Amino acid sequence: MSIPPEVLAELKKPLGKLILDSDITEKKIRKEIASITHKIITVGDRSTERLVAFDIYPDLAIIDGVERRQEKDTILDDGITKLRSKNFTIISCINPAGTITKEAITKIRFALTGKKDVILQVIGEEDLLTLPVCYFAPTDSLVCYGQPLEGLVLIKINDPMKRKAKELMKSINNKLLTGYDDVVAE
Repeated sequence: MSIPPEVLAELKKPLGKLILDSDITEKKIRKEIASITHKIITVGDRSTERLVAFDIYPDLAIIDGVERRQEKDTILDDGITKLRSKNFTIISCINPAGTITKEAITKIRFALTGKKDVILQVIGEEDLLTLPVCYFAPTDSLVCYGQPLEGLVLIKINDPMKRKAKELMKSINNKLLTGYDDVVAE
């Protein structure tokens, strides 16, 4: 099954503030995170590596070892290796491309409620996991993900963003039948 065209069009737009690749600097990123009082979450290998390159370590890093649909030579790139050396808890889940599985949601919720920093290694694809992260992240958290061929998107979590993430997940679930409607039916 495929994602409805209107939902796909919405997902292709940045969900937050887009910082173009050419404009990404440590100073700019640090300015954005200065007011964050809760968690910093990265979705995607490149997004995670970008923050770690500035010695900014997310509370939750969601990675899949793939960048722009191409498997990387190794999952253990410099940024990810640096993360692993920081005593992160490493968990994994299966999440096929174009889906949001109940297992992925369960692992994200676990990671966001715990005290330890977590790397969630996705077997499959992490792209759509930005939505449950936005829904379950504490208010005043920051979610960072890559906008393909454009830059880095920064989402400050608030109630309107949580509602938008929930609605997008429901729209996807109605078509993909990924089995998490009980999680987002609240």
